Amino acid sequence: MKVARVICLLLVSLLALSPVGAVSAQGEPEYELSLTPADGRYNTIAMAGREKDFRVDLENLGDAAVDRISFSGEVPEGWSIKFDPPRLASLAPFESERIYATIKIPEGTEAGDYMISISAAGEQASAKAIEVRVTVKEPPTEEAIEARAVHPRVEAIAGQDFVFEVEFKYTGQILGPPRDFELIPKAPQGWEVYMTPQFQKEKRISAIDLKPGSVAFGDKIRLVAKAPFWPLPEPGEYKITLDVVSGDLKDTLELIAVITAKYELLLGPAGERYNTTATAGRDNFFSLKIGNLGTAPIENIKFSADKPEGWAIEFKPDKVESLEALATQAVDINIKPPPETIAGDYMIKIRASGVQATSKELQLRVTVKTPTIWGWVGVAIIVVVIAGLLFIFMRFSRR
Repeated sequence: MKVARVICLLLVSLLALSPVGAVSAQGEPEYELSLTPADGRYNTIAMAGREKDFRVDLENLGDAAVDRISFSGEVPEGWSIKFDPPRLASLAPFESERIYATIKIPEGTEAGDYMISISAAGEQASAKAIEVRVTVKEPPTEEAIEARAVHPRVEAIAGQDFVFEVEFKYTGQILGPPRDFELIPKAPQGWEVYMTPQFQKEKRISAIDLKPGSVAFGDKIRLVAKAPFWPLPEPGEYKITLDVVSGDLKDTLELIAVITAKYELLLGPAGERYNTTATAGRDNFFSLKIGNLGTAPIENIKFSADKPEGWAIEFKPDKVESLEALATQAVDINIKPPPETIAGDYMIKIRASGVQATSKELQLRVTVKTPTIWGWVGVAIIVVVIAGLLFIFMRFSRR
């Protein structure tokens, strides 16, 4: 009986203690840190004698904050590594922080692959160290100059500016002194070419001071080319070169200016009057002129007129085979209203059309007058009527 009581008491005690144990087990926090490269790559390239930044992401995968986290790295002898930030006061659960590791590689380091190790450790947990392969390259010591255009081929019509953006890469001793380079442009005869700084368009330059580098293109300038206004160059491609020279160093950049044709046909009166007079039934002449305001010839120009019914409009010449750029030509028109046309104002519309362009419509107001002979005929009829009345009056008055 006593044994049974003891067993019961033990069972009751176990049942009473088990929930507490379960709660205690569930309440223990989990700590876990993870360290990975920001771009997922475990390798990088660096230049001897320079610094290289390597980004890593630190993440708290646990359900409790990790405090007082510091960073460290193992690098080859003579190298150094520093971190930004150097430490974290705390990292909350499921949050991450980006860390910048700056690796300094001493000058004279031989080219090749080197391994470094980066780790993070806090009060509650540490991240597994990551291994990074650093490929060291020696900076070039041979000097060289290279010029290139962002857009080496530019199109515009004659009379507009051709603007090229040119950038340079001067390869030389790292941290060496800058070097002055002369800029010598060459263009077709009659063209104007000049250079300006990238953001000072009103300032013209003939040389540029370049600092030595090794990888990227740096300083930029604007090269502006203008085709001659007269005679206008034909549409097509025109080559412009830029020599970049400093002592024995030289590079030549080739640029292409593409002149595209502009077509514009003008039709107007030879004078400034857009009106004329005409006599019904007779020839009436008026002078026009056509002009090519474009940059290329306009071929096969013909003329047309929108006129009142029964009117005759003749052009002399009736066609122009070709009109050169910036050239003009006179054209005479014969306006012949029908004899029975009533005196008054009439409107005719004239247009010139070529293969490449059509002019705007010219509106000409024509004031029609009756022929002078009909005026004299009218006067004669009036005189006859009056004479007849006088004759009748005198004859009947005698009776």
